[in-house]
Amino acid sequence: MATLKPTLSLVSTDFSSDSLSFTVTDNLTTGEPSTGLSRQSIATGSAQAVLASNSAFSYLFLKNASSTNAAAFLQIKLGGSAVIRLDVEEFAFVPIYSGLAVEAEAYTAACVLEFAQFSKA
Repeated sequence: MATLKPTLSLVSTDFSSDSLSFTVTDNLTTGEPSTGLSRQSIATGSAQAVLASNSAFSYLFLKNASSTNAAAFLQIKLGGSAVIRLDVEEFAFVPIYSGLAVEAEAYTAACVLEFAQFSKA
């Protein structure tokens, strides 16, 4: 088993009339199976499998690591439903139920998806 420590900080001085600044940190115990940080080229036209199925409740890191076309974006499907849109350099860290297939489809131009999957222990 391993410990994964995700941290999210949101900071802005011009979001509203009040400044915004907070950080949330957690300690997550993870185990097998897991997928280390990987990259996959995603073409336009149809959804492509990223993880055929995850066998355990998991934490999923996704990032559109493309840099050539700022208008390109990735649509991420979990269990067949489109639920995440990632523009260039955007990322997501989400917990997902077991048994869900993860697919990605590029729009406007091909994209590079960076991803990792960590199973909850």
